[in-house]
Amino acid sequence: MTSHVLVLGGGVGGLALSNALARKVKGQAKITVIDRKSKFEFAPSFPWLMIGARKTEQIQRDLNSLSRRGIEFVQDEVTQILPKDHLVKTKANSFGYDYLVVVLGAVYDHQTIPGFEKAHHIYDLESAVRLRDELQKFRSGRIAIGVARTPFKCPAAPYEAALLIDHQLRKRSIRDDSSISFFTPEPQPLPAAGPEIGGSVLQLFRDRGIEWNAKEKLLKVEDGKCAFESGKTIEFDLLFCVPPHKAPPAVVAAELTDQTGWIPVNPGTLETKQGDVYAIGDVTALPTPHGYVPLLPKAGVFAHGQAETVARNLSMKIEGKETFEKWNGKGACFLEIGYGKAAYVSGNFLADPKPELNFKTPSSIWHLGKVLFEKRWLWKYF
Repeated sequence: MTSHVLVLGGGVGGLALSNALARKVKGQAKITVIDRKSKFEFAPSFPWLMIGARKTEQIQRDLNSLSRRGIEFVQDEVTQILPKDHLVKTKANSFGYDYLVVVLGAVYDHQTIPGFEKAHHIYDLESAVRLRDELQKFRSGRIAIGVARTPFKCPAAPYEAALLIDHQLRKRSIRDDSSISFFTPEPQPLPAAGPEIGGSVLQLFRDRGIEWNAKEKLLKVEDGKCAFESGKTIEFDLLFCVPPHKAPPAVVAAELTDQTGWIPVNPGTLETKQGDVYAIGDVTALPTPHGYVPLLPKAGVFAHGQAETVARNLSMKIEGKETFEKWNGKGACFLEIGYGKAAYVSGNFLADPKPELNFKTPSSIWHLGKVLFEKRWLWKYF
């Protein structure tokens, strides 16, 4: 009897998983991907979209094209997950499954912070386009860039945004008429990468004259000011702020989450506490016992690697084998800084006795690396 693998989410993790599994099982399983959007959006390119270096159509792909790989795609919104019944309900239908992989990512909780509707960000395509338009109209004044709450996905993105915006202002010869202030509840940039790498990013900020405000928890936005728990305020004419993240309501209602608000998983196999249910990517809470921070950062590179591991293990299960592989904890990240350059962080975030990470200083080589990564990724999966 053919097994049915149901994948909730058509982002980086969902695509990597479904494609890898389709190659391995070759007709031995039915694979269905459900996503509320009809198009995939390549989020690593949102910073480029923000500065006008990409057009929306360059970083979007039609998810219906998955059918060419033998993968069924359903555009619908997940409303209920019933693990005990091996059933998922959507707005329009119900789907049974033998194996379920939850890759629904995070949703944004704008209501947590009063006045947050005044903030821009680049954590979805539409928001990145709106910020692009505002930046093009900007002539002078105060720009505040920051992080509302942790955890948040793509830890490098707000730092990347600050450096790219700085470069754009300099290209337009209006940097001297502008100020950039950065705020975050984090103690340093990229805390999961350790103090040395965080210090390297902070030095980039110093070199560009970007004001740094650490350990600042945003309470509200009003009257052109960000107000923080410490009593500090930062005035702005344009505000970029990473929105608070939370797990999707259907995931919480299914009682898949724990006290962290995310789905706990086995770090090696990505299995949840429910039988035949896996979770990968941003929706998970994955401990890093030897890390600089308690939980693994939320990043597409981890979702991709975890997807490959789950695909291998599911294919072996479907074939009746009892062996399995463990995810290795490796990841990498580009940090665009403008001027046609990027830095690069890579390594093993689960290594013992501490993460084994490497920081490559900004160069045109790493910028080209990200360009090629974008093109290869979109070519490979579409």
